[in-house]
Amino acid sequence: MKPSKLTSEQKRDAMMAAADNKKANYVTEIDLRGKTLIADFFLICSGTSNIHIRSIADGIVEEMEQIGIRQHRSEGYSEATWIVLDYGDVIVHVMSEDERDRYKLESLWTREVRADATGQTVLGAAAPAEESDGGDES
Repeated sequence: MKPSKLTSEQKRDAMMAAADNKKANYVTEIDLRGKTLIADFFLICSGTSNIHIRSIADGIVEEMEQIGIRQHRSEGYSEATWIVLDYGDVIVHVMSEDERDRYKLESLWTREVRADATGQTVLGAAAPAEESDGGDES
């Protein structure tokens, strides 16, 4: 298989395997196809410390280089609380659990998007914490 011919799915699978090999926590993929032109997939995973986060990122970079694919750019390596690896059609976020809880990327990209009667884009509202049954309790 030629590296330049890898599909987004094949890249995603290789990255997920590399993250798993480095014991990444809570590995999640978000399919962005049809939602944005930024990328086809986001991979999001967590590490337990700065060293673990760097190790996960290094493992992904090494795996991808072994199959002939270099990242376009990376950010956050020196701080190692949130490292972003940009492979064009697949973007990897290796985050501390605190950063992941704070920014909630999964919920940002998985909200329902629909059009109203006028054709305007409307984001689906999150389910309310409590729902009233509409009954009168008097």
